[in-house]
Amino acid sequence: MCEIDEKLVEAQAELCKSLAHPLRLKILSILSTGPKNVTDIVKTIGEPQPLVSRHLLFLKEKGVVKAERKGTNIYYSLAHPELQEACKIIQQVLRKILAEKASIATR
Repeated sequence: MCEIDEKLVEAQAELCKSLAHPLRLKILSILSTGPKNVTDIVKTIGEPQPLVSRHLLFLKEKGVVKAERKGTNIYYSLAHPELQEACKIIQQVLRKILAEKASIATR
């Protein structure tokens, strides 16, 4: 029988919930290229600054991103670069699932 670490499973579910928003996933994708300030992220995403800031604060509180002040700017980066790889793997799985569904639909 497989041993399940309940605390780890609960923490994993919480992490997945914290990433379960398209804007947050876009932010992670942008931060995967290196630290960015809010202005850089807003320009890339095209969403209002208050909305981006709110999501960055949420991700910071969840331990997904970290912030570092440099002069008058705050630069955000991935707290754990492994998250970038995890997101890529999930996207690969989703592409396979979508391709399988498309294949079934055209039969």
